[in-house]
Amino acid sequence: MPAVSAPPAVAIPTAEPTAFRVRAQARSGAVSGWREALVPAAASGLAATGIAGGVPRGGGFPPDGVRLRVFEASSASLAAATKLASEPTALPWDRTGLTTGQTRWYWLRSVSAEGSVSAFAGPVTATAL
Repeated sequence: MPAVSAPPAVAIPTAEPTAFRVRAQARSGAVSGWREALVPAAASGLAATGIAGGVPRGGGFPPDGVRLRVFEASSASLAAATKLASEPTALPWDRTGLTTGQTRWYWLRSVSAEGSVSAFAGPVTATAL
């Protein structure tokens, strides 16, 4: 029985990359063409203000992004933030369901059509009215 080898491992640098370039290789040795997946720009000019029952967020939606991942925390700690289920496809976007006086911090990451994710943008903070 022939030995089966594991797929090659790839090390990704810890600095934020700007793109990934990959291609597939069959066991026969045939290779596909190169595919480049750009990492989208981060959202810019973020702003948040309190509204009754929520927080609207606005800013520049990255042109190469198709949706945003929104992380929310009750303190200024990204480590304490949780990802919201909603992934807006435009800004401004309203976070509703908060009670009066609740303060929240937000960080956003843009996601490209290929699924590449940008660096974090933020934090922005606001208190629901």
